Amino acid sequence: MRHVCLWLLLLFPVSPAFAAPALVVERLQSDFGEITQGHKITETFRFHNAGDQMLQINHLRSSCGCTAALLTTRRLEPGAIGELQLTFNSDGFRGKVQKIVSFETNDPDHRLVAFALQGIVTPELIIEPGRINWGVVTKETLLQTELEIVNRSAGTITLQQPEVTSAGIVAKLSSLRIVAGEKVTLAVAAAFPADKKRLAGYVLIKTDLVNLPQLKVSVSARLASE
Repeated sequence: MRHVCLWLLLLFPVSPAFAAPALVVERLQSDFGEITQGHKITETFRFHNAGDQMLQINHLRSSCGCTAALLTTRRLEPGAIGELQLTFNSDGFRGKVQKIVSFETNDPDHRLVAFALQGIVTPELIIEPGRINWGVVTKETLLQTELEIVNRSAGTITLQQPEVTSAGIVAKLSSLRIVAGEKVTLAVAAAFPADKKRLAGYVLIKTDLVNLPQLKVSVSARLASE
């Protein structure tokens, strides 16, 4: 019987457990809460290799150029720890945001791993509407409108007189100072340049805010064909 068992072991040797890397992540999502528009937020995601083979990380991708991703290493020995640092620049964003960063690995159970960074961006200044588009108009159409600029910060904000990028646009503020919680009016009027059927330009307003040094409002209209 002993010889039979030995013969079976030689014929069908016991295979060792399959060797592979094993990615273990502490968390896949981070909520940074509420931040002021223009601020940058940095979050760090930690992970380690719980397997018995080298863990290889490739193809690091971000869903948006506003979110920078930095890996401490792309190769982890068994038991080694790595970190993924994400930095989100909230300039130009407001409201709820979610940014995704992903990478691929040679872990057979985690070929693709995605990390989410989310939260709420609150602007210190809100301009409504955010742009002016009169659409298709006739020569008799009066191109005038008013916008509101609301101060959502805790202090007084100082503005400069508007600048325009097109000679056909005129803009004026009702006040150059906005107390916290208050608003001012931006009046915009326009006329088509001579022999032009399209009006396009911007109203630019400089502020004393570090994180929002300038407001930008696009202005457009198109003259209907006769």
